[in-house]
Amino acid sequence: MKWIITLGVALFGACAYGAPNAVYIGFDGAYGQKTNTAAQAIELGARLAIAEINTNGGVLSGRPLELVTTDNQGLSTRGRDNYQELATRKDMVLVLGGKHSPVSVEVIPDVQRLKVPYASVWGSANQITDTVMNDSYMFRLSLKDAWGVEAILKRAGKLSDNGKVCALIPNTVWGRSGEQVIREKISGSKIQLVAVNWYNWGDTDFQAKINDCVTQSAGAMILIANEPEGSLVVKQMAQLPAAKRIPIVSHWGITGGAFAALTGTALNDVDLQVIQTFTFVNNQRPQAQALARKVMLAQKVNAASEIISPVGVAQAYDMVYLAAAALKKAQSTNGSKIRDALEALPPYDGVIKRYAPAFTKTRHDALDAQQIVFVRLLPNGALAPVK
Repeated sequence: MKWIITLGVALFGACAYGAPNAVYIGFDGAYGQKTNTAAQAIELGARLAIAEINTNGGVLSGRPLELVTTDNQGLSTRGRDNYQELATRKDMVLVLGGKHSPVSVEVIPDVQRLKVPYASVWGSANQITDTVMNDSYMFRLSLKDAWGVEAILKRAGKLSDNGKVCALIPNTVWGRSGEQVIREKISGSKIQLVAVNWYNWGDTDFQAKINDCVTQSAGAMILIANEPEGSLVVKQMAQLPAAKRIPIVSHWGITGGAFAALTGTALNDVDLQVIQTFTFVNNQRPQAQALARKVMLAQKVNAASEIISPVGVAQAYDMVYLAAAALKKAQSTNGSKIRDALEALPPYDGVIKRYAPAFTKTRHDALDAQQIVFVRLLPNGALAPVK
């Protein structure tokens, strides 16, 4: 993870923290979690966009954009404190939310009270943008469970040799969001849900839950997990006799951490596919190709498939450019005016897609199911798209 240390000096020069007349974007991520890579990837995407914007004249007639980061350690209460700290800073126009949906959901009351827009660039729980339906300051440029988990369910049904699937889900806001979608979407489908097993963060023994899936004749598993628990699930699945192993279709939390390093050679023994909203691999968008070159340099990798936590990089990058467009439209750092501007932006050709527009008054989600891709995780950490 050397790229994290060298990033600032290599790409952005000396820190201009607190530059005169700076306009601020905040990012609250789980830096303190040792295996987490999502926070660093999101920061990289945001800083690359900010560096480009500042090189081209900044915002609001020449003012520099500046990123301020805080560490929530994956804890919802800490995330709430961090949002309050960021939002009360003068000229803070937007706070980016990171990997953990429970943190993003926890801050909603404060976002609505302090009226500094919050944009999730990784969290997928429906509640992030569905909790407040009118006059909302919550935005998202990321996967949403309403259509993401539906795609996971369909992929699991496709990989199952008998149409039966099981699910392994965390007892969190994120997990409950996913379970609700599974139960809603499976109704009327040809897929049969034969088992739902719950776990808690920090659990280490998943063998009984895996065995329950096998006993119930599930032909595939839906996994909602981050890298610590997800890696153990894959390793314990690999310990079964080959004839009893079943394919796993996973939510993308595992790609927000050092999953391959934690899982090792077990990835050779389990059919694991993971949902994404974006891939740099074979991407023909000029914007994506240009960003990939900069990211590979920063992360010191040699191929687009080796880019670490790519969705975090791309989603943060696009969101910062949308924030800059909102500043141009609002001609103000006032939170309410920024929110109104975000809801009425002109079309923008981003790295992920053409946003036309990104948001409206009734839709605060910038992405949709058309962006879905699935990848395989390889033992070297690369993400290889699959059809």
